[in-house]
Amino acid sequence: MVNPPRRPTLADVAARAGTSTAVVSYVVNDGPRAVAPATRERVERAIAELGYRRNALAGALSSGRTDLVGLLVPDSSNAFFGELARHVEGEARRRALLTLLGNTAYDTSTERDYLAAFSDLRPSGILVTSIAPAPGPAPDCPLVYLHSAPRGAEDSAVLLDDEEGAASATRHLLAHGFAEVHCVTGPDDFGPAGRRVAGWRRALREAGRSGEGLLHRVSFVRFEAAAALHAILAGPERPRALFVTTDEQALAAVRVAGELGLRLPTDLAVVGFDGIQEALNGSVRLTTAAAPLATLVSAAFDALAAARAGSAPARRVLRTTLVLGETCGPH
Repeated sequence: MVNPPRRPTLADVAARAGTSTAVVSYVVNDGPRAVAPATRERVERAIAELGYRRNALAGALSSGRTDLVGLLVPDSSNAFFGELARHVEGEARRRALLTLLGNTAYDTSTERDYLAAFSDLRPSGILVTSIAPAPGPAPDCPLVYLHSAPRGAEDSAVLLDDEEGAASATRHLLAHGFAEVHCVTGPDDFGPAGRRVAGWRRALREAGRSGEGLLHRVSFVRFEAAAALHAILAGPERPRALFVTTDEQALAAVRVAGELGLRLPTDLAVVGFDGIQEALNGSVRLTTAAAPLATLVSAAFDALAAARAGSAPARRVLRTTLVLGETCGPH
């Protein structure tokens, strides 16, 4: 087996240029001391000849900050979090930052472990879509909660107006004349899903309707949700209208409806939440409360910059837009 070529070091450059490693460091880092023009020229020529690349991480660790930004999401295989991560990566690059991604798998201990590990790398900041019920130990860097924050969190947060978005989606189904609007949501009422359930309940109360017996809890994972929804939609008293708290689950409902021979929206009306690309541009366009992801992410990076500048934590809440598709009836 052939060993890979050794990466040139600061010492190699110093030997080639006939100077000290300290002087090479001053050239590479543009300081803190000045270097004579002739010496700088020799060092730069040696760097080019050897193909030396500065170890940005080591240099940043010694100076106290890296050009890294951490992102923690529950599951990047979920289309919403995958699209969120792509927006974060793109915005980070525009701001000359590199993104580190961690999947917490909906586990609070994993979230805490990632926060500690990312903090050790001294990033410019960490964005967290948290699944923790309460804030944990604060990392040694700016932190902004993105899309979901623990109750009582004092760090900056950029969130969606989940409750109003859900209420608007439910009102839209009620306006189509459905006597009952069922709700499909996740296993519990934590975070955005819980606020969306609250919005569904509020819209029903405003219309003088009851949600008793109309709430269905299924997995956030699409194929697992589909298995549970099959039992719900194949039953003798199947729903006629569904407000679904994520597009992943809503698309599972659309798939199951097709398997059961149900026509959308004649036999079943479905409205989702998130506005993922598959929902908006798929073979069946889903009516959904769409999140302004680009604005959400840009605002989160602005909050990180403000935190680095010493500003007090702030919370920003963005509204969703109900995008009309083909799954809820004629408009």
